[in-house]
Amino acid sequence: MTDSPYRVGAFVCGPPTSPRDLVRHGELLAAYADGAIGDEREAYLSHFAFGAEMQAHYKANRNSVAGFAGPCAARWVVLDIDRPELAVALEDARRLLQAVTRRYPETEGDVPVYFSGNKGFHVLVELAHGPPPAVGFQHTPRTFAEALAALAGVAIDAGIYDVNRLVRLPNTRHPKTGLFKRRIDSETLFRLELPGILETAKRASGDGIPTVRLPPAQLAKDWAAAERHAAGMAEARAAVRRECGTADARAPRDLIDLLRFGVADGERHMTLFRVAAWMVEQGAGTDFTRLFLTEAAGDLGLPPDDVARQIKCGVGHALKQQQSEGGQSP
Repeated sequence: MTDSPYRVGAFVCGPPTSPRDLVRHGELLAAYADGAIGDEREAYLSHFAFGAEMQAHYKANRNSVAGFAGPCAARWVVLDIDRPELAVALEDARRLLQAVTRRYPETEGDVPVYFSGNKGFHVLVELAHGPPPAVGFQHTPRTFAEALAALAGVAIDAGIYDVNRLVRLPNTRHPKTGLFKRRIDSETLFRLELPGILETAKRASGDGIPTVRLPPAQLAKDWAAAERHAAGMAEARAAVRRECGTADARAPRDLIDLLRFGVADGERHMTLFRVAAWMVEQGAGTDFTRLFLTEAAGDLGLPPDDVARQIKCGVGHALKQQQSEGGQSP
């Protein structure tokens, strides 16, 4: 993908809520990984790379990437393992790495694994077969990553495959722990126990990102299978929308999407917000709404904190509307 015009990335220096700048995706990632950038502050780069469509969207929307629905691409798919207990995350990262190298033996020794600096690890799979950019490209990495995680028998964070999701850059310091996001080579990952890895993460390093020397034969087949699955899910969602037509007040389309076939990337936060508000407006009660939607949103791929926040905001919005209209809070 070195000759791809899809080289644009969204970059944040500082907290992830900071304004985003457009940068050259691959070059910036390599510079941080190589240690060429001495700034140790937390910094983030979009999981996916974009083309001229993102540049036009960014300019037309006052330097914002929000709402972008155009084509994107990726060289790396990140599999994110986060656990309350870091020792458990380490064991799962080892199992995931073993599963990846068993599936793609050509990658042995060349699969980048990063300690995140906080609660987990990132395992990167290089898309060495160079899948082309596409609208909805971001749906395929999720299916692909979940299949690899299933082979390993581990759970991953499926919320990082949103089209505008950010991933913390290598060799940047985590603001809470003070530790760096550090690459841990395969041998070290299995040789060191947790104290040794934490000691390693006290310093940044310019060890770069290894790339595969030979594209795995199985990789393109697995990617094609993931593409077919993602396309089938997209068509299923579209079919339900066509079948339901214009939803009535008892069953809004957002709720049908949420319960039946999920919600497209870029729409998940707002859909959850709207459904929470609607349920409270219909008299469901705040406690029931929270419990019901927390379970129903489990397959959306959003982090638990995001799910809780959107439900809370939707509930709060409905209560505020009721109060302003002179109604009684449930």
